[in-house]
Amino acid sequence: MLRSTTAVFGHQGEALAPHEVWVAWNADPLVVLGITAGVLLYLRGASRASRWGEDWRQPLGALGFVALALALLSPLDALANTLASAHMIQHIALILVAAPLLVAGGASATMMRGLSPSVGRAVRRAARRSRIDSVVHTLRRPVPAWVLHAGALWLWHSASLYEAALRSHALHGLEHLTFIATALLFWSAVLSPRASRRVPRGAALLLVFTMALQGVLLSALLTFAPTPWYDTYAATTQAWGVTPLVDQQLAGVTMWVPGGLIYLGIALALLAGWFRESGAAPREPLGDAAARSAPFS
Repeated sequence: MLRSTTAVFGHQGEALAPHEVWVAWNADPLVVLGITAGVLLYLRGASRASRWGEDWRQPLGALGFVALALALLSPLDALANTLASAHMIQHIALILVAAPLLVAGGASATMMRGLSPSVGRAVRRAARRSRIDSVVHTLRRPVPAWVLHAGALWLWHSASLYEAALRSHALHGLEHLTFIATALLFWSAVLSPRASRRVPRGAALLLVFTMALQGVLLSALLTFAPTPWYDTYAATTQAWGVTPLVDQQLAGVTMWVPGGLIYLGIALALLAGWFRESGAAPREPLGDAAARSAPFS
């Protein structure tokens, strides 16, 4: 039997015991319906592509949705209320796995293609009239995207907001939304199918390097702090055989090592692409009207 949505997603201070992990799936209807709708739109849009199954980006977008579902629907979401280290794994899954895969896979453009033509035109028209498209275009520029994403990481890891998010269903949802939205903005400036036409490869590498560097600083502060930052975990870690301080150190090391390796892998992929492009004539990327109007394409 699944644990209640309030206990699992709402983070009401109920610690998760080891024997409860595999029944602590998140059944929050907004999260389930949101991810399901995204997946269905993505699959429909991919099936309408002119070269179905031949675009190497399609599996990346699909894997991005898998990572998103694992981060928000699996027992990891409930365990994040009990262990800071699990919370850090969840954050890494959102910002360093799901978001870059969705952007690199052109998920936004593919989902737009999944809408019916009339609905797609209405969405694009509404975005233009409300100036949402202009706002997104501005925010996904390198400097604003970098500042927003780095700022979200530091803001939500401050003790006061972190603790508040653990206690509040709405605030914890806002935390996840902020991480995903700013990560999509940042990675769209670096990895989207059209990113190389807006941001030179050297600049993209610098963006990734400096983002990784500020992540190292945050993780070092967590790892070497003499006392725990988050009081909530004082009553929840004992059942897992760790003290709150050791749990926090594990969280810092998780951000430092696996997170750093992901940044390194992306940087190496960008560098390899840069070398390939330096010896090849520029080509028009694949895409259509939906791809050109999608916010993260």
